[in-house]
Amino acid sequence: MPDLDFLKSFHTAAQLLPERLWRAAYTLDEGQRRQCEEFRVRLGRPFAATVAGRQVRLGIVPEKEELDALLAKATESSVHTYLDQLWQGYLTTRQGHRIGICGQAPQGDSRLLRGLSSVNVRIARQVSGLGEEFRLWDDTGFRSTLILAPPGSGKTTLLRELCRRLSQRFRVAVADERYEIAACAGGEPRFSIGQCDVLSGGNKRETVPMLLRSMSPEILAVDEITQVEDCDCLLECAGCGCGLLATAHGRELSDLYRRPAYRKLAENRVFSQVILIGQAGGRRDYRIMQLPQGEAAL
Repeated sequence: MPDLDFLKSFHTAAQLLPERLWRAAYTLDEGQRRQCEEFRVRLGRPFAATVAGRQVRLGIVPEKEELDALLAKATESSVHTYLDQLWQGYLTTRQGHRIGICGQAPQGDSRLLRGLSSVNVRIARQVSGLGEEFRLWDDTGFRSTLILAPPGSGKTTLLRELCRRLSQRFRVAVADERYEIAACAGGEPRFSIGQCDVLSGGNKRETVPMLLRSMSPEILAVDEITQVEDCDCLLECAGCGCGLLATAHGRELSDLYRRPAYRKLAENRVFSQVILIGQAGGRRDYRIMQLPQGEAAL
């Protein structure tokens, strides 16, 4: 049952917290735990959980030692193993939970963020059955699809489930840059990813060409395209006849046209359709839009 999986995800995320914060997290009732999306740990400010999109204060104020202890737990007391991720302001745990960090930005050649001031523990979950209503292919094959939504709206959760479903029909390769899609540890996915071939860690500029050369995918999936370099990788895939499944930040389709990084994708008509994730009545709402062919198409 998905609810039982949600409770397990809550538990493994809560276990990353120091004891005092862990106990406060468990003051949430069972229904709140099932809907809990993240823990916000801010130095000198109330500890809070985000439940169904709303912050719930949990009554205590974290101390500096607790933020340090949380980071030590998340890195299994080996901070230097995660330096490449921490330099970008996050790390992903073995369970797939994403830990965002804030403080004083690294200086010079240092990759360590100093003066830790806040930590955000985003709870990773597997949700079976998402997107079952969407038919993402036709007689000609897979129709390249972009998932568009604001941060924290479940883009990666939907991407993961679509990868699992599509791998039953197509050869799907996954460039899991942040270890969030499959959450592989020692080569073993922590999430059900179906028959996908997963390459974890390296940036898209490195892993996308590797997957194209070595795995001959019919679909290549990537999370969070943000930079011009990411778009160049996707253009290379499209030019090789490979279908694309990707995520990006935005609320409405018009948001895509405001970002310079997406101009090349628009000019080359890389995506055929977009799945928009919104909120309706306290629940996530999924809409698919076919994109027009022509100069305005993305």
